[in-house]
Amino acid sequence: MSNTARIKTAPKLSPIWLIPIIALFVGAWMLLQHQLSQGQTIYIKMPHAEGIVAGKTEIKVRSVKIGTVDAIRLASSRDHVIARAQVDNHYDNLLTEDAKIWVVKPRVDESGVTGFSTLFSGVYLEFAPGESKQLTERFELQEEPALIANDVKGGRYKLISRDAEVLEVGTGVYFKGYKIGQIETANFDWQQQVMRYGLFINAPYENLVTLNTVFWVNSGLEFDLSADGINVKTGSIAKMLKGGISLATPEGDPPGAVAKQDHTFSLSDSYKAALEQRFYDYQHYLIEFEQSIRGLREGAPVEYRGMRIGTVEQVPAEVMIDGRPAHFSNTSNAVPVLIRIEYGRLYRDSTQAREFWQSHVDELLQQGLKASLKPGNLLTGAVYVDFDIYPDSELVGLTQRGDYTVFPSTSSGITVLANQVNDVLNKVKGLRIEESLAQFESTMARYETLAVDMRQFMSDPSMKALPKEFTQDMADISQSMRQFEQSMEQFEVTMASFQNGSKMYQQMQSSLEQMQRLMDELQPLSKGLKEQPNMLIFDKELPADPLPRSDN
Repeated sequence: MSNTARIKTAPKLSPIWLIPIIALFVGAWMLLQHQLSQGQTIYIKMPHAEGIVAGKTEIKVRSVKIGTVDAIRLASSRDHVIARAQVDNHYDNLLTEDAKIWVVKPRVDESGVTGFSTLFSGVYLEFAPGESKQLTERFELQEEPALIANDVKGGRYKLISRDAEVLEVGTGVYFKGYKIGQIETANFDWQQQVMRYGLFINAPYENLVTLNTVFWVNSGLEFDLSADGINVKTGSIAKMLKGGISLATPEGDPPGAVAKQDHTFSLSDSYKAALEQRFYDYQHYLIEFEQSIRGLREGAPVEYRGMRIGTVEQVPAEVMIDGRPAHFSNTSNAVPVLIRIEYGRLYRDSTQAREFWQSHVDELLQQGLKASLKPGNLLTGAVYVDFDIYPDSELVGLTQRGDYTVFPSTSSGITVLANQVNDVLNKVKGLRIEESLAQFESTMARYETLAVDMRQFMSDPSMKALPKEFTQDMADISQSMRQFEQSMEQFEVTMASFQNGSKMYQQMQSSLEQMQRLMDELQPLSKGLKEQPNMLIFDKELPADPLPRSDN
């Protein structure tokens, strides 16, 4: 048999066997292409899924679709919702860790109506890319839309408000009536009991924010009553509805250095209050008043002969000395008050003012500089701290109590008047009027005896035998003696009017008694005015009736 005959022909593969293999490769390719076309998967944490529909709700950047929510599920903790979304692979570089995402829906604010189109198309998710290079796949939905995009130029600053009204996010910031920024964040610090705001000032207006800039709440309605009449000034409707924050450099002050990013300022409830609170360079002093401080309030002015130089900070001073409150740690029972001398009030340049005060305060104390309480308003009973020179008072220098410097003080007002009346009465009581009257009576008796002896001597017959000249001289002497006697009689009558039981004596005694009664009446008045300075206008406040306590 030939070799050719021995070789068998190999069986041919049928094309039907290639179909499954090709289908497998095609399916894998299609699956790969589908996965690639799906892009990046991200997960969004939401408080709820109101308005979000899987497979329909879109994710947009500047109104351009970049992805779609494809699934929504409840978290295992049951306190939030997880939405899964697919972002096109062309935009996976936008998924940075500082990106922000929020729901776009109809909103009404000071800028107008936004998101109106979602009434018909449904809500969508707005995505705001960040500036970070770090990518992530997990995001958290914001409750409010981001007001300022990351690519907007400007500066961010912080405000702390203690007494001003609470403002909303989005409230405008104005400079001379022109809007230059807005509130970006608003949070209440419950530990410090203050509102903390984050401001964004658009470029190039961040250069208006200097270190001496003041901020205050502007309601949009200004009312001024003066001798020229009533002046009412209104702002925009948005400012009247939501209010606003105004900023400015105080008049007369040169612009300071431009503030750096995140610098913290204080927010006041008015421009007047902002001017009072702008002094950051000051020195604390304790003043111990040995009288009632009723009517003195925190924020009261500290003046020097009518010029404002500081502010009362604590009444009484909430400081501890040797482990005890300051008003219970001294032996004089004086009440300490904490004040601050604000150098910016002494002179525009606070640095020069500080140097002047520290170098001259000892000299002023040697001249008699002391602090006292003066009435500021008779209707409200408010008082203030006044510095003045008292040259006749005891000279006292600065002393130290704990960590605080004590400034000398003196009593004033009704307390001084009562002390002066007391001194006058004590001096009157110290006069020995009765002893003086007794001495006058003894002297008058001796002069009367002398006058009688002289009359007898002159009437003696032997006096006639004396020479004529001598007799004439003696007659002159006798005449003089009679005149002297008459004068002494008049003096005796006058002095008799001062004797005990006389009318003049009774009048003097009555005057002294009246002065004593006046003093007795002034003492409770002085005490009452010290405790309640406004008692001349309003009824004295009586203490509450004591409540009986059970023995159980």
